[in-house]
Amino acid sequence: MNYPYVSHLKIEDEEFAKKFADNHDLTLASPRQIRIASGIKPVIWVSKNKLQLQDLDDKNSKPFSLDFETLDKEKNSNNLLHKCFSKFDTSLKVFDLTAGFCKDAYSIANMGFQVTAYEKESWLFEFNKTCLSSLKKSNLNLINLNSIRILKKVTKKDILFLDPMFEISSRASAKKEIQFLRKCIPTSSEKEILDAAQKSSAGVIIIKRHKMSKSLTPTKPSYVIKGKVISFEVFDRRAV
Repeated sequence: MNYPYVSHLKIEDEEFAKKFADNHDLTLASPRQIRIASGIKPVIWVSKNKLQLQDLDDKNSKPFSLDFETLDKEKNSNNLLHKCFSKFDTSLKVFDLTAGFCKDAYSIANMGFQVTAYEKESWLFEFNKTCLSSLKKSNLNLINLNSIRILKKVTKKDILFLDPMFEISSRASAKKEIQFLRKCIPTSSEKEILDAAQKSSAGVIIIKRHKMSKSLTPTKPSYVIKGKVISFEVFDRRAV
């Protein structure tokens, strides 16, 4: 795993960058130091009121943040995630165990569910929190915690949602956000989370899968909702 560098694009933002690096135990470096450094170069650009990410290994990359309002407009009632969750009553609580960039958690909350999303990497948690801060989503709660720690508390009235990092080698089909996370987030703990989720008392478990990835669960799902690129394995255990 390679943690991202922390840097700043303006000299007046140096103190903000230093504070961010210290808070998350990351390496602070100037743009020049990063440019001449060896190895891969994911970077968090810090300013007073904004956080942006960039993969400097890609010569065509530009700093990016997350525009959740635009994301919401791009979603519609025909998308696969909506099709999956439309089968459940919004009274069920949803726990996103692998929040990532919180895109799915945000979309699920927009369907009317109460969503709690867990992200154990503190720098990614703060990045998401900053991007979501202006939206004031009362039914989306983001927590900086390893989700395994809460699985003993879930019940048959809860839905567990997991989006494991796709172990697909092709960069061409991966968005810049996913490419960034693949470099910075370890995948070794994902099997552990999946196993713990299966052993929990959750009534429903939903696992997001790329069409080329292999299932990590020996148990056959209740049903699968398939799309052109991704699918959702649904384990409905409420009647068990």
